[in-house]
Amino acid sequence: MKNIKKCFMSFENLELEKRYQLERSQSIKKPVYTCMLCLSFICNIVAIIIRSTQRPVLSLYLNWILTLSTILQFIFVIVMRKVQFLQFGITFSSIMIGFLQLNVDQQTETKSEFYAYGNAFMQYQAVLYLISSFNHAIIQVTIHLILRILITIFQSNKIDWLLVGLGIIGGLLILIAVHQNEYRSRQNFIQNLKENQLQDVYSFIIQKPFFKISFSEGQLMFNLNTKYQIDQFPGFDQYYCDGCNIRNLMRSYIIDKKQNVESFLLSQKLQTFGQLLITFKKQTFQIKYCRVDLQQQNYLIILQEMDIQDKYKINIEKEQQKLQSFLRVNSNFRYKKLFNWGVLSIVLLNNKTIQKIDLKQVIARLINIYKKHLFPNLTIEIDCDEKNLYIYSFKNQLQIFLMQTFEIISKIQYFERKKDVFLILKRKGCDVLIKIFNINQTQFNLNFCQNFFIQRVQSLIINNIQNLDCICLEIRNHPIGSFNRQ
Repeated sequence: MKNIKKCFMSFENLELEKRYQLERSQSIKKPVYTCMLCLSFICNIVAIIIRSTQRPVLSLYLNWILTLSTILQFIFVIVMRKVQFLQFGITFSSIMIGFLQLNVDQQTETKSEFYAYGNAFMQYQAVLYLISSFNHAIIQVTIHLILRILITIFQSNKIDWLLVGLGIIGGLLILIAVHQNEYRSRQNFIQNLKENQLQDVYSFIIQKPFFKISFSEGQLMFNLNTKYQIDQFPGFDQYYCDGCNIRNLMRSYIIDKKQNVESFLLSQKLQTFGQLLITFKKQTFQIKYCRVDLQQQNYLIILQEMDIQDKYKINIEKEQQKLQSFLRVNSNFRYKKLFNWGVLSIVLLNNKTIQKIDLKQVIARLINIYKKHLFPNLTIEIDCDEKNLYIYSFKNQLQIFLMQTFEIISKIQYFERKKDVFLILKRKGCDVLIKIFNINQTQFNLNFCQNFFIQRVQSLIINNIQNLDCICLEIRNHPIGSFNRQ
């Protein structure tokens, strides 16, 4: 790697080096260091308690020093959170383990115990080597080698050149292993940064809707990693989470061989990219897929242009909007009003969108329109306990239903010269009950059942209709999240 100094294994960019050391400290150094401090404290306390029965407590000076240093390191580095001194604490603890060779009682312990204790101490030292930075590992290995040779010479009164040679060669091998370990660690760190940065610039590079997924072997399903405008994918449902949406779409998208996209991607072994023709309900479109990881099943899925049928559908929607605007502007006379509303009802009949609606306000507005443009003598009074009567319903279908219902009421009152019609609006659980008084129920029911638009939207709007002393229409409420989109 160009940006890693070959000698002491550090990044040329100081900010990058700080970021690496911080991530390394949080992920591995701090947990291992904390565990080693706790283990050292417990072992030294147990050693003091056991050996104090055999010799004076003050003679156990090394155990007392190690215990005190462990407490001070724990308070300074862990409790006070001086993370910048974490590596120095690891190096200090590793060096102190080397002095444990002085804590061996030659009169009470056997050669087997010497060997076993030496292996145990070396295991802990090896762990500290591997989690340390390479430059600190050099310091630890060098000081341990010197300590072992000097203490051995002091206790045996002779120089064992074979031990010196083995110690030097072993230290070099350890440093080579630590060097390679940190080199790979820094490479992985840079690679992860590049992948994260690449995910951030996906939306800048790719100007079409896309999502990136990875297959989890444990969960046996694809998980969403990155997204951009995924609501543009056909079949996207805003009431599901993004991950659920992606999995549902991949199982619903069918390719030309009657196979869904999910099973197709799982069956791919060698091919890393391609283009698929997708069939979804009555839509056909193309998507591109690219395998972005050769070891794992990670895919980037890009939505291509919709086909001619979809463009034709979009053009129809635009023309419908133009027609709605034209009909609203050109509605000066009574017959034009009735005609335009009938056309609008046809246009909006299958446009199903659920919105929050103030039912009282909608009804009052409709009554005002009928009175102003169609039936000047119309008299309908509304009684409602609530200032705002909100419900969630299909906006266009509810408008069609209310428009046709009040047209029936208006005509009956106009031709039969009835008294004032009273409306009472009140809650019935989650739904809303509309009670209509002073109306010819027989004529109303006949016109209601024969109305084409009411029969088409009734199942979406009405829960129940009753004819007692008045006409009761129970308007269904669709709380967000409790329904399936039609």
